[in-house]
Amino acid sequence: MPPEKLKELLNWGYQHGVQHSKDVEFVQTPDKGISVVAKSEISNASFQVPIDIVIRRSLAEQLFQISSNHNTWLKFLVAKLKFDSNATVVESQNLKTKFAPYIDALPREIDSPLVWNPMELNELGNTNLGSSLTLKLESIFLEWKSAVIHLEECNEDARQEIVFTQQLLTQDKSSIFTNLTSKVFSSELQFSWWSFPAFLWSHLIFLSRSFPEYVVNPDADPSSVILLPIVDLLNHDYNSKVEWKRVDDSFCVQKLETVMAGQEICNNYGGKGNEELLSGYGFVLESNIFDTAALKVRLSQAVLTQILRETQIKLPNISDYTTSAFDFSAGRETVPVSGVDISKYEDGVLYLLSQSNSLCLDWLLDMFAFIEKSATESYVNLRPRLQGLQNLRAALEAKLATFRLVPEESQKQYSISTYRAKTAQVYKSGQTKIVKHAINELKRLEKEWTTKYKRDMLTVKKLMRIDQTFLEVELPAFLQLDDNSDIALDSYNTLFYLWVLCKHANGDVTQELRWVMDLYDTFTEVHENEPDVIDKETKFLHQTIFTNDSEKLSLKQLALAVKFVNANSYTRLSKGEMILVRNVNL
Repeated sequence: MPPEKLKELLNWGYQHGVQHSKDVEFVQTPDKGISVVAKSEISNASFQVPIDIVIRRSLAEQLFQISSNHNTWLKFLVAKLKFDSNATVVESQNLKTKFAPYIDALPREIDSPLVWNPMELNELGNTNLGSSLTLKLESIFLEWKSAVIHLEECNEDARQEIVFTQQLLTQDKSSIFTNLTSKVFSSELQFSWWSFPAFLWSHLIFLSRSFPEYVVNPDADPSSVILLPIVDLLNHDYNSKVEWKRVDDSFCVQKLETVMAGQEICNNYGGKGNEELLSGYGFVLESNIFDTAALKVRLSQAVLTQILRETQIKLPNISDYTTSAFDFSAGRETVPVSGVDISKYEDGVLYLLSQSNSLCLDWLLDMFAFIEKSATESYVNLRPRLQGLQNLRAALEAKLATFRLVPEESQKQYSISTYRAKTAQVYKSGQTKIVKHAINELKRLEKEWTTKYKRDMLTVKKLMRIDQTFLEVELPAFLQLDDNSDIALDSYNTLFYLWVLCKHANGDVTQELRWVMDLYDTFTEVHENEPDVIDKETKFLHQTIFTNDSEKLSLKQLALAVKFVNANSYTRLSKGEMILVRNVNL
């Protein structure tokens, strides 16, 4: 911000009742832009902005005569103050004149990836942020479109722009940048105040500078936002102890600790990961303890309903992590389906993984175990938890692999901002570390469980050690093979199928492995009278192994053994090894 703009802004604020602690100065710094610095030791520094110069929803309500979607119309109001040369009158006041020093002092550029050029976007790679920007832009467009059609003064022009922008958003990144996002902060262009570029500019201003209205208006919707002149110059530090409160008719930010001379006085936006900071504010924090990596899991309506009805499994959504003032769906009513409200999960269940907190990973594991469990199991049983762990680990490994993919290069060359390249690198590095940490935590859990419950698990290696005569003596006899015949088994799975059949037939099993046959006996009692539905793989396996069973007397027994082993085992991701598991709770 140019020094003269800052001076005009501060003088305007003081004239309208803005107050702050003495010995505070607003200075220009090379790395942060404007910083607020203590000139001497200050205890409980405070900053107060009268509600009269807060840009708030009541102004938009009166100007546009609306009663819903307040944030959307507030963005239109700020766009009007910025881009419309005509007066904007509310209650006999020209808001254009009243707020001019503030509007003029707003950033000339915001480093949100929404306005990066294609080569800068490639620096993000195939991360969540890199792959979601088009959808974010489309979401902002739909928000703008839903409102602009109600503005009678620009109705026909707006319809033409809707068609143009709709078509543009289907094109490549280069076209979108050239014809839309590159223009948002261009000082050489002037937009109609109701246009989509003007609305996008306003959206980014709110995304990076807004505060919750409920601080000064307890009756406000939690998603309702305001703009606070001068207070929004305070930079963010998640270690800063501050309080936001209403004092008389002002929004007050108070520092709850002593600041030494020369020290910056910072606000605190709350614990935000680098993805939220970069997309909303245009910066990242190295070694951010609040950094997260998002994993969205889409579940069928049936599974969602069953989880919500029958279990205590936590299915988080965005409101569990933060209150987003920019979610167009915030505050909309939802309709329960069959007595269970699943509408908030229609876009997927959102999990934010973190290196400093394993809670989300625990929730994910519960959900994956539930999906894996059979009708007779619980998601807290050992087998579905082990298989769920393998499936979750595979999903995380796949996500990690996408980070390494290189996006398609833009045919047109653009200069890359050093600052933006650096923020992208910090963001990507953080995402990789978080996902790797989650994978390592799953490996640790698997090792812990397999060690603790080793008596309740059976590997082929353990089977061969305990039952040493099976392969050489019992199996050939069971299959009625000649002395010179060889047994060719295509997998460990097949070995398990045959061992179960053999031991069930002759009843000779060691005490250490008796639990497997007890489990099989219970399983056969439940399933042996079910209709014979035998897949091609089992029929082929029978034909290959039971060469002397021309009447296929053992086919049904083999199919039952296959079904049993598959239902009572899990397959390790690292080795592709099937392991039988006793039905025990963790």
